[in-house]
Amino acid sequence: MILTLAGRLQTRLFLFLFIGVPVTLAFVFILAGWKWDYDIAMPFLLFLVTITGLGLLLDPIYIFIQTTRWDRDWPFAYQFFFSWVEFGIVFAVARAGLIPWLPVSVEGQSAPLVDFSSTTAIGLATLHFTCVFIPSFLALLGPMQAIFVRWRFKGGQFGKL
Repeated sequence: MILTLAGRLQTRLFLFLFIGVPVTLAFVFILAGWKWDYDIAMPFLLFLVTITGLGLLLDPIYIFIQTTRWDRDWPFAYQFFFSWVEFGIVFAVARAGLIPWLPVSVEGQSAPLVDFSSTTAIGLATLHFTCVFIPSFLALLGPMQAIFVRWRFKGGQFGKL
């Protein structure tokens, strides 16, 4: 499939809304011991929003890279790789405390429930991203192409005839 910028943005937002958010809420529900906990949910939702936002910012660069390829295609292997690159960038910046809406512990203050600067954060963040990434990637490979038949042939754009 040859993605256009509009199609890439629409697909990313679609996957965020219909797979990323529900999976994150289920992840938090299980993590919190089968109950709703706002203080645990918000860091993971904001982490996912940050990754999605970074991806939206990087999509024009991906389109540029796509134009330099001989077939102007964007293989799923690239999508797989760059998704993890986006995760790594956001996690590293969050761990450094440079993203003000993602919680990190500050000396002299009590540590937040979800602390991106802690030693366990990489495992928890990776587990969360894996739980969101795998269904999103599989949906992109199969169900989206079956449900939205024209989506594949219109550069990933929804509603375009």
